[in-house]
Amino acid sequence: MNRELEIVEQLILGQDPLHRGQALHTPKDAALDQARAHYYQQLKRVSKQQPAQLAPASAPDRPGHKRAGERWSIAEDNRLSALWETSSTVTSADLAEKLGRSRAAILARLVKQGYFSDQSSAMQADDQRLEQAGQPAWWASQPPPLATPARSANAAAHTDVATDIPNAGKAWSASDDARLRSSWHDPAAPDCASIAQSMGRSRAAIIARLVRIGEYPDRDAVRVADRERGVRQERGD
Repeated sequence: MNRELEIVEQLILGQDPLHRGQALHTPKDAALDQARAHYYQQLKRVSKQQPAQLAPASAPDRPGHKRAGERWSIAEDNRLSALWETSSTVTSADLAEKLGRSRAAILARLVKQGYFSDQSSAMQADDQRLEQAGQPAWWASQPPPLATPARSANAAAHTDVATDIPNAGKAWSASDDARLRSSWHDPAAPDCASIAQSMGRSRAAIIARLVRIGEYPDRDAVRVADRERGVRQERGD
């Protein structure tokens, strides 16, 4: 059962389960991704109903935060996004175990990716997921995060984290993906910031999702294209 879960997870992430690290060259299809995610969740529920199996005595203990302090790679960012969006019951504890990071590092990265405006809102969303999974809230009992210095409105406008994001942290639906793709290919050529505002997302979330739906290979490529659009708009092209 665990092996099947691992295989389905690799498929969701667009990776070849037989050749780790290699991309799975299948057509990009939002409905197919959604079906895989649904099957993954069904499989997880069934596996939890099975009697727990003890690990072999020879199996080594899984290390804790083995990647603490390491730079986040593009592949790891993509995996974090995919796993967070797979289900509304996936928590920072689950992701910390899978990615070898601390729970605080997971939430900090979700903020960096634009899912949340700050660490406090990320903690609140994570506690809500824990409660949905039938577990007690964890962050509510932790010391509050240190306040970050106030930024000017001009500085905030040029960052990847917006201050008012009504859809922050919400899973992307097939219709959301279709709307994003349509907006991005609109003849008026809107930039990521304008699309983010219209969809109630952050600019960073739009950039990450354009990579997720296969429009670009990585975030840097999206940012380059976005800058080029801004230049064309300034010239009036």
